[in-house]
Amino acid sequence: MREISVGKNLTANTLTTLYTVPKQHTARFYTLYAHNAGGSTKHFSAWWYDKSTNTEVIILLEYNLSSKTYLQLDGSSYVFLEEGDEIRVKSETGSTVSCIITVEQEYKPATQHGF
Repeated sequence: MREISVGKNLTANTLTTLYTVPKQHTARFYTLYAHNAGGSTKHFSAWWYDKSTNTEVIILLEYNLSSKTYLQLDGSSYVFLEEGDEIRVKSETGSTVSCIITVEQEYKPATQHGF
């Protein structure tokens, strides 16, 4: 396993893919920080895109993030991600939000058949 952190200053009101599981890998998504650096409360949303079912699963939807505060999801559980799955986020129009996630990524070589 290899730990990877990805962070972005979000473009307001724009769906942003923070992480995509590479080919021949799996990952455990277990930490998300979102910080509102703006002067007023803005909402923040996060989704897990499950490629195998072509479905966005809501992690948070329009969570109110007060000015100069942060949201922290971590610790006791994780979401298991497979090849092509994504973590996507979006902040409200006019917001100044940054987001950081951490995953544990593992290489899964293709199985050899027909020896």
